[in-house]
Amino acid sequence: MRADANKMLGVSLVVGVTALPSVAFAADLNLLPHWPQVALNIVVFGLLIYPVNRLLIQPLLHLFEQREHGTAGSVEEASRLDAEVTALGAQLESQLVEARARAQARRVAIMNDAESQERALLRAASDDAATTIESVRTAIAADLTAARAALQSDTRALATEAAARLLGRPV
Repeated sequence: MRADANKMLGVSLVVGVTALPSVAFAADLNLLPHWPQVALNIVVFGLLIYPVNRLLIQPLLHLFEQREHGTAGSVEEASRLDAEVTALGAQLESQLVEARARAQARRVAIMNDAESQERALLRAASDDAATTIESVRTAIAADLTAARAALQSDTRALATEAAARLLGRPV
């Protein structure tokens, strides 16, 4: 690519040199300006400066100003949006902390309620078990008393029968 650029530069120099007047001798070299030519150049410059300014320079400057304004506006918009995002993030974070605190308080309340219900159920089960145990004890005591009474009556009958068998006669 660089070789192509150098080649094009060489070609343009050759074309430029060939476009110069072929005879440029030191004797013909004049260092004083040709005033009518200078005046004509000034007039042409004066005549062309307004249209060039109006058609090229002003639109180009206007385009640069629009780009600068658009870029500055975009930068301002980006900084505004960044600040808005930061504020919304902080707000969201505070709402999240608040929601977590409410959830924690609700969890503690539910746990306390569950513990009190558990204690009530255990107390009721314990009372029920104590009542059942007491009724079973009472039933066992009654059965024991009845069994003792039956055994005492049976013991006398067995003792009389055993004595009658031992003696071989009714007693």
